[in-house]
Amino acid sequence: MAEAAIIWEVMILAEQGRVARRLLTAALVLLFGVSIGFSQEPKSSQPVSADEVVILAGRQQRTGSVFTLSGNVEIRYRGIRFFADEVTYDEEKQTIEARGNVAFESGDDRIEAREGRYDLKTQTGEFTGVEGTVGVPPKPSEAHLVTENPYYFEAERVERRDDGSYVIHHGWVTNCERGSPKWRLKAAKASIRPGKDVRIYRAVFLVKGVPLFVMPYWWMSADPSPRKSGFLMPQFGNDSRRGPNFGGSYYWAINPHSDLTVGAQVFSTGGWTQTGAFRARPTEDSSITVDYFGAEAGDLALEDVSKNKRGVSVSGQFAELKLENRWKNGVRGVADISFLSSLRFRQRFAETFNDAVVSEVRADVFLSVNPGTDSFNVFVSRYQNFLNASPGMAEPETSVTLLVAPGVSFSRRPRLVSRGKRIPVYYSFDAEVAGWRRDEPRFKTPELVQRLDFYPRVTIPLRLGYFHLTPTFGLRATRYGARLGEDLALPLGRQTIVLNQALRRFTQEATVELGFPSFARVFGGSGSRFKHVVESQVTYRYLNGVRTFDEILRFDENDLVTDTHEVEYSLTQRFFFRPAGDGKQAREVIRWTLRQKYFIDPAFRGALEPGKRNVFAALISLTPFAFADGRRRFSPVISDFRFTGRRHEADFRADYDTDKSRLVATRLRLGTRLTELFRLSATHFATRNNPILQPRSNQLRLQGRYGSTFRRGWNGLAALSWNLENDFFQSMVGQVSYN
Repeated sequence: MAEAAIIWEVMILAEQGRVARRLLTAALVLLFGVSIGFSQEPKSSQPVSADEVVILAGRQQRTGSVFTLSGNVEIRYRGIRFFADEVTYDEEKQTIEARGNVAFESGDDRIEAREGRYDLKTQTGEFTGVEGTVGVPPKPSEAHLVTENPYYFEAERVERRDDGSYVIHHGWVTNCERGSPKWRLKAAKASIRPGKDVRIYRAVFLVKGVPLFVMPYWWMSADPSPRKSGFLMPQFGNDSRRGPNFGGSYYWAINPHSDLTVGAQVFSTGGWTQTGAFRARPTEDSSITVDYFGAEAGDLALEDVSKNKRGVSVSGQFAELKLENRWKNGVRGVADISFLSSLRFRQRFAETFNDAVVSEVRADVFLSVNPGTDSFNVFVSRYQNFLNASPGMAEPETSVTLLVAPGVSFSRRPRLVSRGKRIPVYYSFDAEVAGWRRDEPRFKTPELVQRLDFYPRVTIPLRLGYFHLTPTFGLRATRYGARLGEDLALPLGRQTIVLNQALRRFTQEATVELGFPSFARVFGGSGSRFKHVVESQVTYRYLNGVRTFDEILRFDENDLVTDTHEVEYSLTQRFFFRPAGDGKQAREVIRWTLRQKYFIDPAFRGALEPGKRNVFAALISLTPFAFADGRRRFSPVISDFRFTGRRHEADFRADYDTDKSRLVATRLRLGTRLTELFRLSATHFATRNNPILQPRSNQLRLQGRYGSTFRRGWNGLAALSWNLENDFFQSMVGQVSYN
């Protein structure tokens, strides 16, 4: 490399006169033969070359090619800046030796030290008594909590290499703020590559100065968008069911748009688990996610009536695939597929109560396009619900499985077709053809059963003065390729079988909704105001044509349709609050709705079976709690009360059975935000109905939460689920984290 030219700028603050400045300039030119300017940069017409060294100093002295500089020395060269109280600069070798308040800057890197040596030719150096910050902080993400601080370190000695990396000797690294970092990684040696990574050897992890564990090697990303293959932090724990355990995992950054994580966990009581997670974004409009969890756990020892031990396998696998893609022509494809080999396996290895009690497994694949008010879908679906899978049971698991493969559906949302004589008419319909299969302990359908369904409707919204009248008329034609029957000749007696005989259902429907005028009153003056609104509605429904309900195969909610003749009525009260001040929006603080149905035909034209749990479309549209175990005129009264305040909220749902004169189902939830970070909630569920309809239950759930998952600092969660009916704790969770 050619020797760089030098531009000296010596700041002589005491000499302000023009004569003194000219005399001193002339003397220095004669003495050193170099160009010198005072407290000013080179003129823009003569820009400084990239290979020129710019030096600012209060005082200087030269001996041969060596310059001794002092007094706020600053050296600039090729994008770097060097500061110190005293500097010895060798012009021939282009080396710097600095002492006192040394500072080195290069891009986003800054090093402060007692002493330092630097070679401008090789861009290498060495510093002692060092404090420094390196790199740009990572980009924030909605899915991950990242710091806004660069890496900060202190060390006895630091080397800077020609590739821009730093080697730290006998120091520590953190990305907490300077001053009193909450955590540090202390090591005899560490390597920092700005914009790439931090590598620490024989590291000790300290929190508030307390050492927690030692690692032979530690890697952290310094990339603004960090992704790197490597082993993740190992996991140690103790499980009350499976004893002490140890696990680890490996992360593989396959390419910029996909990655894979695989891991395993070994338990002291025997057995081990495997995990895998694959993610990919092949294009901007597509995504793929695959999750896998499996266990080889041997048998769970049980004792039968004769006290002979026997084993029940709890090994199994769970896998989930999620895939989505959008095409430019508006077509959207989705695959959401879950597979569970055994519910005993899930109950044995579930980490939470909620995971353990989920007995349903779903798989859905579909292509859809929605031009305007139309919708066209091609789909495949599988649903499985396990019936008995307690780890204490040695009997084979049973389940109900529904499969549709394939299915095609077409629907049209209400579309205006006529506005003659100021009477609008809207037309809509749903159509579907699919092959279904049902497998359950009572029976199994032969292969796929064809089901065709066509459901056109006409809606006429009318306004009669202060009233709103909306009649809807529809026809529904459904054909099944098979039907249910009974075989009285079987050895076990009367049993349900599937007959390979077509079944046709043709229904006529009429629904009339009558909306009454609402009444409102405003309370308050020029300040805060309340508004009380009362709304009411009556709906009449008539459905006729289902004559063979007991022979219909049940695949989805469309097969729960029965003949019905009913009236539903509701009353809703709303309270709105508007705070004082112009432009303030009113918000709903209280809403209370009462609903009930009156059944003109209490037997649903023979579909209702006394003494059994009956679930029809006409019943579940009102409440999810079954209530029909016999003929009845009135449904329970459904009360739904909700309060939403600035800091407090509550809702109370109750089903009051007028025939039994008692509450049969209740839900009460209370929530409060004590501070911006601290929240409390309590929820109580109870059912007190006939055991034929649903088991009695009485549960209390309490939760306290401070902070959130991605919040910096301390965060905590405590939750409790207590079964008051049987007096035992279903689950208890406590978690404290520091981000």
